[in-house]
Amino acid sequence: MKFKNKRVLVYGLGDSGRSAVKLLTKLGAHVFFYDDNLEYAGYVGYVRRMEEEHFDICVLSPGVKIKDNPNIEILKGKGTVILSELDLGYLFLKGKIIAVTGTNGKTTTVSLIYKILKDNGYDARLCGNIGVPITSVVDTNKNSVTVVEVSSFQLESSYLFRCDIGVILNVMPDHLDRHGTMQEYIDCKKKLASFTRKKLVLNLDDEIAKTFNFKKKCLYFSKKTLKKGVFLKNNQIFINKKPVCSLNDIKLLGEKNLENVLGAVAALSDFKGLNFRESISDFSPKSHRLEVVGERGDAIFVDDSKATNVASTLNALSAFRGKKIILLLGGRGKNYPYDAIFQFKIKEAVTFGEEGERISETANRYGVTTANFRRFDEAVRYACERNESGDVVLLSPACSSFDEFSSYKERGERFKEIVLDYLKY
Repeated sequence: MKFKNKRVLVYGLGDSGRSAVKLLTKLGAHVFFYDDNLEYAGYVGYVRRMEEEHFDICVLSPGVKIKDNPNIEILKGKGTVILSELDLGYLFLKGKIIAVTGTNGKTTTVSLIYKILKDNGYDARLCGNIGVPITSVVDTNKNSVTVVEVSSFQLESSYLFRCDIGVILNVMPDHLDRHGTMQEYIDCKKKLASFTRKKLVLNLDDEIAKTFNFKKKCLYFSKKTLKKGVFLKNNQIFINKKPVCSLNDIKLLGEKNLENVLGAVAALSDFKGLNFRESISDFSPKSHRLEVVGERGDAIFVDDSKATNVASTLNALSAFRGKKIILLLGGRGKNYPYDAIFQFKIKEAVTFGEEGERISETANRYGVTTANFRRFDEAVRYACERNESGDVVLLSPACSSFDEFSSYKERGERFKEIVLDYLKY
């Protein structure tokens, strides 16, 4: 696809959009941009009235909703070619591409894949939803391996993107506020299976993901013993008949993180000469993902701010099964029920934010003690004061952060600040 001298609109000026602007400018395109945030309206190139302009190509940032978006309809009506940011970046990648999607565990899995490759001397790159725009990775070569974290938002408008190895970790309710229905969300995730050229890696333990086998070369992974694939047996991970590492080598907490490790191993199962054990044993969780922030006596304080959906919170609760949990829940909801959370034994649910009252009402129906606060800080301080020996004070909100914070990262950092301040005294 040629971009030189083309009129190209970049729709959405987050990190991905700004990276796309830089790439397109280097390619000689006449670049314009649009964002719903009017603070950009004073910049040269900002498009004020979409219906009065014509563009050859529009590059959509992941944050731009397609469904029921009148601007998209205007662009389509004028014959504008619409590309996702994922499509644009893909056009300039060389070498092998490994793409990973799933409701939960994407970042952990791509980070581990990348680490294993780097530790074993491969020319590896890491990009995508993890925070490094795919359009910023422009120096690959035929020997490179690019590991891409792919979200449903990126897949929604993509049609050119392809990968050599595709990994689908799991599919559970999430982002229904964006996609509308669970089926539309599933259809977005399923796209990665159709985009995979060589090997499709599927989680046999996930009821939805395991159905995405489109008669491709498929490799399953499972926590159960399999005749073929990547699986657990005798406290070890196997690739077919070959032991890879012991479960004792894994530092990550919880069964879902174990699935992430299995998915990473499966993605790399055909690569030669890899020492999996050393990389896995040296791999620590990323911030805000079941991260132990501090301890007092036998009590621990855990930051799982990345848990922005119910399924992720269930994973966190599974990791601390049998413990006395003071659970912090709340933020901005995504239009799904919270009942499953309260099937676990929870000492107290401390709720906050826009969704706090609704979550508390659900918890009360199951006889769980609750305390609801309007502000996040108030909730965290209360939870800290309530802890006793042996408790787990767990921030695993099951909601997005956007009622009070710009991201789950900002929310997690604030949690750490409050906890560490509490632990000083």
